[in-house]
Amino acid sequence: MQHGDLGQKMLWVLRNARTHAADPAVRGASGFAAGAGRAPAVHRSQVGRWENGSVAVTYELVRRYEQVLDLPEGQLLAAIEVFGRMMLASEAAPEPLHPRGEPDADEALELVERALSTERMTGLDWDRLSSHLAGLPHVLLRERDWEAMFRRCNQEAGLSLDLEFVQRYGAAIRFVRHPRTEAVVARLADAGLRDPAEQLYVDIASLLRYTTHPAVIDVLLAQLRDPTNDHALRSALLALTSHVQRRRLTREETVEVVRLAVDHLRDTDRSFRVRRGAANLVRAVDLPGRERLAAGLTVDNQKFAASIIMAGRARRPEELRDLRARLRRTLAQTLSPDDLEEPVLDTVIGAAIGETNEETNGNALAILMLSPQGPVVGRAYIEELRDALHHNHHVAAHECLSVLSWLMQPEALDLVTDIACDPSADVDLAYESANAAGNCVEAPGPTREARDARLLARLTDVVRDGAGRLADSEALVRGHAYALGMRDRYDLIDGVVDDLDSGRLVAASPALASRARGALGWWQAIPPHLRPVR
Repeated sequence: MQHGDLGQKMLWVLRNARTHAADPAVRGASGFAAGAGRAPAVHRSQVGRWENGSVAVTYELVRRYEQVLDLPEGQLLAAIEVFGRMMLASEAAPEPLHPRGEPDADEALELVERALSTERMTGLDWDRLSSHLAGLPHVLLRERDWEAMFRRCNQEAGLSLDLEFVQRYGAAIRFVRHPRTEAVVARLADAGLRDPAEQLYVDIASLLRYTTHPAVIDVLLAQLRDPTNDHALRSALLALTSHVQRRRLTREETVEVVRLAVDHLRDTDRSFRVRRGAANLVRAVDLPGRERLAAGLTVDNQKFAASIIMAGRARRPEELRDLRARLRRTLAQTLSPDDLEEPVLDTVIGAAIGETNEETNGNALAILMLSPQGPVVGRAYIEELRDALHHNHHVAAHECLSVLSWLMQPEALDLVTDIACDPSADVDLAYESANAAGNCVEAPGPTREARDARLLARLTDVVRDGAGRLADSEALVRGHAYALGMRDRYDLIDGVVDDLDSGRLVAASPALASRARGALGWWQAIPPHLRPVR
């Protein structure tokens, strides 16, 4: 049996899925034990033993839960694995339930051939392939094949949502950890972070947390010294924070990292997310003098950073207490009293709404995204975002959009589209809102067409007229390109590029024209077999 905190979280995943099953007939122990015609029947007392830790949680048991509850294969396993990453700081720690017994070399070869072809791959395909290869440390593959598989898997992860994203991202982590790929990953990450047209900096850099290859620190430090742009810089700060927490830097590297992070933190021309990331990194170092640094951050738009450095949160304690109270009242309208008193759920929600460390925060949000409570929390945050905007509380609005980027609900699409398309909106908020709009699947119809037209119109206006600083204009172009690309509107992206090439659309400056072509061209270059169908 599994003991300890991780074991309790694994049991919660199973129990939580059963008690919130879409089919009421399998929510109770008796109905679930009967198997719903999808698994052999067992005595109802067996369900209690499964969920109280009397027996070990195995891959086969998790699959039974998925089958009886009619869930997509891998959904509960993915949540358990994210819990493992959330709790086990060492990159060498084993994943709770992977690999699935002995690796299957024949299936691995078949999946390798598919991954190197133009056939479509699902998240489950990547999950299986990476699990087999993880159990084959001495497998002989050409370096260019490792590179092609990792590049494809990472790009597909960045284009995917929900379970499909989590499975691909987990697969990419296994590729990063494989002894045959460390040098490949470091080289690809360096090239990606240096490319001003790259759209998936975060997906590239966040994977660097899971390797100790000596070149990785140099790759990330290079971005702090001479950032490609704010997006690449923020991504490097995120990854370096994890390396600092795991004490992988030399003293000299740590001193330089802190100095550079403080410089970026004090630079008010940097985006909110860059300064948030820099503050998290400084907090992770825990060097003497941190209190003096925080005390010096007295300008209104820097006070959030002082709070992060000292307390690991961007908002005042009383604000977070009020937020949790409001969320609890909202959740009480939908969830059971048992849910509200569940310590595992409470811990996950606390990390999702109050933790600014992006590794911890992202893992908590991923777990919620895979859990029945995710949509409830997402809908509650729509009102939180409206309230933050009404009170002109930009830090609160940023934190709300951080949550909604993971837990986006169709009911929020009008609100985030309004922010993204408002010329008077804060640029960072508009960029994050456009990203949130891209992370929500919308049913086909006139409403979706009208929304796409609004996003296109704002993109065109920004290219033609600019939005102040070049960096701000570029951020809005990237955000709206992401929204249109994720909404499968490659035709509209093609149209903007055609208009630029033909002269029908004249950019505000040659520099903006170049950057717009780079961002839009990135989406145009995605092969058809990698583009999700939405």
